Amino acid sequence: MSYNVLMDVIDFLSKPEAYPHPVKQIKLIQTHISWVFLTGEFVYKIKKPVEFGFLDFTTLEKRHFFCKEEIKLNRRFSPEIYLSVVPIVKRNNAFFIDGEGKIVDYAVKMKQLPQTACVTHLLEKDKITPTIMQAIAKKMADFYLKAETNREIATYGLPEKIEINIKENFDQTASYTSRTIPEKIYNALKEYSFSFLEKEKDRFLKRITAGQIKDGHGDFHCANIYWHQGKAYILDCIEFNKRFRYADVAADVAFLLMDLDFRQASFWGNNFLNTFLAQTNDFSLLGVLTFYKIYRAYVRGKIKSFETDMPGISTAQKEAATRQARVYFELAYSYLSKPCSPRILAVTGLLGSGKTTLALALAARLSAIVIRSDAVRKHLVGAKPDTHLYAPFGKGVYTKEMSERVYESLISLAEEILGYGFPVILDASFNKEIYREKVRALSQKMGCPYLFLYCQCEEEIIKNRLQQRQKKGEDISDAYLGLFETFKKSFEPLRDENKIIVDTGQPIERTIQEITKRSIV
Repeated sequence: MSYNVLMDVIDFLSKPEAYPHPVKQIKLIQTHISWVFLTGEFVYKIKKPVEFGFLDFTTLEKRHFFCKEEIKLNRRFSPEIYLSVVPIVKRNNAFFIDGEGKIVDYAVKMKQLPQTACVTHLLEKDKITPTIMQAIAKKMADFYLKAETNREIATYGLPEKIEINIKENFDQTASYTSRTIPEKIYNALKEYSFSFLEKEKDRFLKRITAGQIKDGHGDFHCANIYWHQGKAYILDCIEFNKRFRYADVAADVAFLLMDLDFRQASFWGNNFLNTFLAQTNDFSLLGVLTFYKIYRAYVRGKIKSFETDMPGISTAQKEAATRQARVYFELAYSYLSKPCSPRILAVTGLLGSGKTTLALALAARLSAIVIRSDAVRKHLVGAKPDTHLYAPFGKGVYTKEMSERVYESLISLAEEILGYGFPVILDASFNKEIYREKVRALSQKMGCPYLFLYCQCEEEIIKNRLQQRQKKGEDISDAYLGLFETFKKSFEPLRDENKIIVDTGQPIERTIQEITKRSIV
């Protein structure tokens, strides 16, 4: 199809009469690989006949194939949204979506979600909540626990395979060093990327052994995530190149975290990350997380650089793409100098005393990793964290022997995470001195400070929390009111000098302020 005919198609699809359903208003969004028509009820996405090395849409057959792939692959995330592949036809010297006529191209037909439901919009309007981020994290955790992996897919986690993507990035951006990326940043990121792949080869091999190379998403960022009517929808996974989709789970997680950093919303990135880790127990992804955040930021900078050369866009759009490319490259560069401050915070207290709320709030401000004993316990017995295993005090999965296993696992995970350079928050009751001694021993072994945060508040508040928690059943904790008195009697006094007593009966922001004024955090 010639360029002129192609432009005629785009022109006709900008008119309501081109569609087989009522259309009041049409909005066209253009990317470097697609034209996207928003018609109110439905979205139609047409692939541009372009070739970028990493994708090839130059023939009708290829565009048809990848339209079908897009439907198939994205139904794994949001089956209600991805409807069908429809032909674009020519009849009576005009072009239409579907119906009789000569097929000239194809479009992916989707249900249109309101733009106000997009996470980018929610962030701009300050409407993101912990509930939303945790729901997205749980959806993705469930997806990756079931996502396909096999011998072929696993090979994409090999350093030599990852190096292909890295080399392609730097080869394709070499000509932009005087336009969108300073030569200093280009050289520094190139040196880091290849060096990390070589020096930390064992980390990548460990990810393969752990089965964490999956057929994933490949383009998991805020603009592809929606929250509509109490449900998360994930859109637009990469269909055009399995090399970008077959990857470490950490690569997808890193994409979202990087994008939230880009949008000055790192707080929500930490909220997502800690929920995801609690659900998956996949803490080894932290060992390659910074590497992949740099990779993802660089890819976005590359794509924005491509947009500066895209035909048919205005000078203002090109200038905006140039600015955004520079910001992405600078963000990637900033990850090289992120200070590491390993430390241990152990949040302790009675059942219902507010330990988890405090741990997650502190983690978001410190870029810390939370390890929840409740989640660790479930993973040790092969249960999903959201599965409730209620039992009397000291019975079921809460025997003394099981609790010792949980604390050993907590400390082992904390040591691993500290080794990656992250601060750690241990969310557990630490009701016995033998468990607290493990924290002190780890602090000495790792050469980093520790602090106990003892949570307390009025018992009436605690009992009400426990009643509400069991009634709603939304939190992963199995604590309930009937355990409170027995647990309280078993709690050994905390006499460590490195401690702060925290009143969790007050607003969490005030609590955080008091802690940051009085401690190593």
